[in-house]
Amino acid sequence: MDNLWFFSETEQIFVAPDAVIIVDENGLPKSTATQFEVRAGTSEEFGDFCKHANQVILVSSAAEFKPDYVTAITTNIPRLALIKFGTPISAREQLDKLELDAYILSPFQEESVKHALGKFAEEKKTLLALQEDLKNYSSIAFTAMSSASEMGVVAFYAQSVQNISDMGRLAQQTLRCLKDLSVQGFIQFSFEDSVHIYPENISRNYLDLLNRTKESELRIVSQGRFFIFNFDNAQFLITDAPVDNPDKYGRLRDVIAHIVSIAEARAKTIKVNGMLIQQQENTRMVISLLEMASRDNRSSVRTIMTDLSMSLREISTGLDLTLEQETAMLQLSEKALGSLESLHETTDAIEIHFRSLLFQLDQAAKLLKTDDVVVQQEIETTLEFF
Repeated sequence: MDNLWFFSETEQIFVAPDAVIIVDENGLPKSTATQFEVRAGTSEEFGDFCKHANQVILVSSAAEFKPDYVTAITTNIPRLALIKFGTPISAREQLDKLELDAYILSPFQEESVKHALGKFAEEKKTLLALQEDLKNYSSIAFTAMSSASEMGVVAFYAQSVQNISDMGRLAQQTLRCLKDLSVQGFIQFSFEDSVHIYPENISRNYLDLLNRTKESELRIVSQGRFFIFNFDNAQFLITDAPVDNPDKYGRLRDVIAHIVSIAEARAKTIKVNGMLIQQQENTRMVISLLEMASRDNRSSVRTIMTDLSMSLREISTGLDLTLEQETAMLQLSEKALGSLESLHETTDAIEIHFRSLLFQLDQAAKLLKTDDVVVQQEIETTLEFF
């Protein structure tokens, strides 16, 4: 690339290859430099030359530089000064305001100037490489911090839903978590006998999309600003994914997948707990009916069979039966009473079995029971870790 030379004493401007030295020992342009001379009638034109140069070399001697030209030198270009002995203080102050990257003092011998320019260029190249490394490191660090912050939101969400025992509150906390991640959308918990969609004010198009998602074999789909997560019992539709930020886009897709997994697991627990409570109630009702039936039947049968036995004894005396016939009739009566007693024992065994089943259901319910903690509607859960 080319260097831009600017001489204060002659007010000449040159654009020369970086390997060419055009200044003599007295701080003036060499006679061979004319081929590289350019014209800049205004400070704006001079500024355009600066923008396309590798570096600006300011050769200062007896006179100051044109102030408006110096102002046109952009701050993002390397600035090097060759300062001749005897340069007035006012000219030195003018250079100081430029915040020079380096300077060389006279005498300006060609080899020493060339060596100095080469060394400056090499150091500048190294500095730019370091700046780029720092920039990349900062970008990586920011990405790492962002990832940590997002996973912190997931960890907080996992903790906050473990005590929830209501499907609606689970959905509410899940939507808050998505809001903390700066996205929003719709969630659906689907089971064979029920489907729950939140928020309920969903458009027909989004509802159809969720229904088609549930029937699909695809697990995760990302298209533009839409994310679709299709788990066995949970479907999420994100409607404003950060499509303009590829790094965040990919991270959020993975993070939300974790959230869907946690939400689905909790929804299953809530569903099973609800089914367990229903079975507890059904079992208690069966036991109550068995107790009532057993108590009534036992009392009624005992009374009937006792009356029947007494009646048979009375009747047998008037039927002119032999002793063997009378004994056989009474034995039949006693056998029937014994059979009914066996039936009562079987009923008691069934009742004991149901009581054992109810006890196990109660134990399972106790294990699944959580302490519901009311989450205030107005509390924001946005977390800031860095």
